[in-house]
Amino acid sequence: MALKLLGHQSLLSDAPRIFVVGLVLYAVGLVAYRLLFHPLRNIPGPWYAAATYWYEFYQDVILDGHFIKDYPKLHAKYGPVVRVSPSRVHVYNPEYFKEVYGNGTKYTKDPDFFQSGGGIKYSIIMLIDPEAHKQRRNTVKSIFSPKQMDQLAPVVLDVVKRAMARAQRSFEKGEAISMQPFWQAVTVDTIMPVLFDRNMNLVDQDEEFPPFLDIMEKFAENFLITKHFPFLIHLAMAIPMSIAQKLLPGYAQFRHQCSEWIQEIEDKQNAGIDTASDGRSTYFDTLLSTKNTKMYHKLSREALVDEALALCFAGTDTTSFGLTFGTYYLLRHPDKLDKVLEELKTVDTNSEGLYEYRDISSLPYLSATIKEILRLSSPVPGIIPRRVPKGGATVDGYYLPEGTTVSQTLRTIHDNPDLFAEPEKFIPERWLGEQGWALEKYFVPFSKGPRSCLGMNVAYVEMYLSIANFFSRFDMSLYKTDETTAIWIDSAAARIWKPIRVKIDSIK
Repeated sequence: MALKLLGHQSLLSDAPRIFVVGLVLYAVGLVAYRLLFHPLRNIPGPWYAAATYWYEFYQDVILDGHFIKDYPKLHAKYGPVVRVSPSRVHVYNPEYFKEVYGNGTKYTKDPDFFQSGGGIKYSIIMLIDPEAHKQRRNTVKSIFSPKQMDQLAPVVLDVVKRAMARAQRSFEKGEAISMQPFWQAVTVDTIMPVLFDRNMNLVDQDEEFPPFLDIMEKFAENFLITKHFPFLIHLAMAIPMSIAQKLLPGYAQFRHQCSEWIQEIEDKQNAGIDTASDGRSTYFDTLLSTKNTKMYHKLSREALVDEALALCFAGTDTTSFGLTFGTYYLLRHPDKLDKVLEELKTVDTNSEGLYEYRDISSLPYLSATIKEILRLSSPVPGIIPRRVPKGGATVDGYYLPEGTTVSQTLRTIHDNPDLFAEPEKFIPERWLGEQGWALEKYFVPFSKGPRSCLGMNVAYVEMYLSIANFFSRFDMSLYKTDETTAIWIDSAAARIWKPIRVKIDSIK
């Protein structure tokens, strides 16, 4: 009996050692499988990327979204198809983009990516099922139609006018302007009327980073962490707000705010009001309308909050990033800015001295400039992974089995020297004439196909009105900003590494 008890105690004392040995053996076996027996074992790439997901975590979280900046180097070393994680390959060939993302594609979004990162899995951006996405897109696409943009343009112009008044106050005080939060205020004040008929009035505030922008910035910073550790999202929602703010700063607070806005829309609809104050249909008025016959199933509160969270973020950070880098490029290249301003002189302003969207949206050089800004800034630079459909696919001589995760990045297409001569340079002229038409198929800042950006028309209205009116009113120069400052990092949407600041020198 004593021997049995002694043996039992010995086994218990050895349990931690046995567990560790078992864990090591499992890890070694898993790495061996991924390197020697995995269906992607013949795809070239760094062995450590094929062996473990921790390398991608290191690039995403520790190096702050650096991985996509290495893709061109990886392709130069390993070829057109590179294994960048145990289950994902990245493809360099821009001709493959249409097959994966274009109309009629059989590739579907990768659930491991789109159903984990950001905590917005029920939003239209993250939906996996093509039919569910089609239903929701068909329900709301009229909100972003050209006719609706004609109604929205005066709203955007009013926001731009008030932003210019704020910029003038900074000039009078001799203050520099940090352009990212400045343009974020413009885009927030534009997208909120589209989504909720809500006026945030951030452009009227002289505070550089109003609390709402601070919440959004913290939310963006956490996206890649939640991509790798999605359980943090559920934990943040289950604990008190004060603790959640330390775990995932901004996330729980942002969700709570969006939930309140959804409740306001529901209360309004229960009172029989289903349009905005100016007669427009807003996004959530349309989505929640009892007259809606295109959605088969009513969305849950969680799904509606996911939708609000995703669209608030997508509708502000992406366009504001483009405008921020657009400001930088134009001030770094005064000869290009002069051409924009000369072209604007061919168009009349309204009674307030402002350019209206309908009068400038077809100007060739301004349009080319905005395209070049979007090409160089690529507001969504990172991976948009898809799953290889039934039957597998052969890409540049490599067979990819069904279910393989495959990705391309908008950034590697826009930076491809085989498509864009001197891709690192700001050359709006590349978009003019026949040369410009030939490049259109490779212009993908909003992606392409059935999952392309729903709100790109809003982004264009914002960019045309902001650039035309802001630069025609103010003479500006960069302030403590150069090429070492203007660096982007990937966090699903691009973020500015250091502030891009300007000073207004005079008012025209």
